[in-house]
Amino acid sequence: MKKYKVDFLTYTSDNFVKSNCGDITFVNGGTNTVVINDSLKLFSGSSLSLSANENEIDETTYSFRFLGLPGAGNLLTVLRKIFI
Repeated sequence: MKKYKVDFLTYTSDNFVKSNCGDITFVNGGTNTVVINDSLKLFSGSSLSLSANENEIDETTYSFRFLGLPGAGNLLTVLRKIFI
């Protein structure tokens, strides 16, 4: 049995997150669209989950930026399943 912890990270401005985990989920809780890695649009109220296979770790650095007015309507929550 492998142990893990779940990180909850919250962002309200353009930034990046290093995955270094088995599973990662992005949840757009704001009103502005979020663009992940300059290619995927995550609309308000939607989420994106990426899961690794057993014994795999995702080492991607994900960048994201908000479309719309700075600060107003920006809320991205990132959940990471990290094996310990």
